Amino acid sequence: MGRSRHSGAARHLRRLVAGFVVALFLAATPAMAQAAFKATASASFTASTYVIPAPGSIAGTYSCDTTRPFGSTINVTSYVKVARATAYQLTVIAPDGTSQTQSFTGNTVSMTKASSLRSGTYTYELSALVGTWTGTPYRGTYTC
Repeated sequence: MGRSRHSGAARHLRRLVAGFVVALFLAATPAMAQAAFKATASASFTASTYVIPAPGSIAGTYSCDTTRPFGSTINVTSYVKVARATAYQLTVIAPDGTSQTQSFTGNTVSMTKASSLRSGTYTYELSALVGTWTGTPYRGTYTC
């Protein structure tokens, strides 16, 4: 028994139709996936900034060492606290331009800063820290 010519043509037609169906499916799949991600959602939110203010005032004493080694000691005994502050930072700048910084969390702090100059103006700065952010410093000066 031999094969008829029609059965070969039918097989060829089936393969052609199957290939067309597969190609159509593959072409339509990205469109279906894209349609699945076209949905949007929205929600309201608020954002704001916080400027870390300087402490309102500082009280304390200072002393000057006019014999070698020259320098000064500053004692901060009180200061106006800053809302949200996690710590504070005191910086003293000597008349020769060198500086020293100390962070603290207590109510008082004392720092001695050496200087190569016997006399001059010292600058002190007290800043509030909120996490890793440093606020605007309260600045003052005194002269030795």
